[in-house]
Amino acid sequence: MTQRENGTVFDRILEITKVVGIVMIMFMMLAICAHVGMRYIFGKPLNWVIDVSTILLLYTAFLGAAWLLRSEGHVAVDFILAQLKPRRQFLLQVINSLICVAVCAIITFYGVKETISVWKLDLYVDMPLEPPKWLVVVIIPLGSILLLIQFIRRTQGFLKKLKSCKAEGG
Repeated sequence: MTQRENGTVFDRILEITKVVGIVMIMFMMLAICAHVGMRYIFGKPLNWVIDVSTILLLYTAFLGAAWLLRSEGHVAVDFILAQLKPRRQFLLQVINSLICVAVCAIITFYGVKETISVWKLDLYVDMPLEPPKWLVVVIIPLGSILLLIQFIRRTQGFLKKLKSCKAEGG
């Protein structure tokens, strides 16, 4: 682990979300295996497994997104970008990151609004376990704010690279 990955409080939060996501995936794997085994061996499936796994899939996606972005691990189709000079590459990356900051800000804002709304209305998800809906949707603004912060950090990094390209004349 590099100094940057372990340096800031935010980086530590991302490491925690990564570990929590891994634990959730492992739990889902074991629970689904138990569900299948119980169904075919004893004829009594664990009915809660599908509901919990569905919710955990949403959680793992939002918990892991910012960590994955930090390591630039997202899938990218960059065949056009690779044809450009470094200065233009960094400029496009800055523009892309700023668009993503805006999108994440919108998702965070409306996610918080929706979470508060379903909490106040005391709504429940229409599944056999009937969990409170706010418990399901709260991860959307939480994960989006982490992604928003990481996109801001990414923008700052590309701006530094863009400035160094300008200074070098590239």
